[in-house]
Amino acid sequence: MKQTTESLSDCIDRYTTAVAQGDLTYAYRGILSTLTRFKSVWESAHPHDTVGALYQGYLDMSFVAVLPASLAEKRLKISLVYLHPSGTFTLWLIAGNRAIQKSVSDALRNVSLGEYSLTKLEPGVDAIIALDLPKPYAFDEPEQLTKNLLQAAETFLADMTALVGGIS
Repeated sequence: MKQTTESLSDCIDRYTTAVAQGDLTYAYRGILSTLTRFKSVWESAHPHDTVGALYQGYLDMSFVAVLPASLAEKRLKISLVYLHPSGTFTLWLIAGNRAIQKSVSDALRNVSLGEYSLTKLEPGVDAIIALDLPKPYAFDEPEQLTKNLLQAAETFLADMTALVGGIS
């Protein structure tokens, strides 16, 4: 996150002006609605998976995490994340805690990851593997966007399940 040298009051004044203009609120609502639709469609399509609540974030990221039945034993999840600063949807393989994250990341170093690569584990990094979804995103066609996100997440889940299936 970019640090500013301006006062907090000045930043809040600019924020208030942006919200008052309406575009910021409309866009933010659209992003959260997309994630909420994804959550609902995933729950319908995958009733045996546990889907977490929408995390709205602080205009840094917003996401929905899924604990798929196929990854539950290893305490791994996938998340559909919207990164606000870059305007990017990304899929993450994440762990239940930092110890599991390190263990899985270390084990995957010895596995052919195909098109994927491991993230560099450092403070603030939650993903073991991250996949940015290609732009543009059709926010004005919400059903199609949700379908595309669901298809990408299902493919990612299948790939992650296969990758971690052989590790202990």
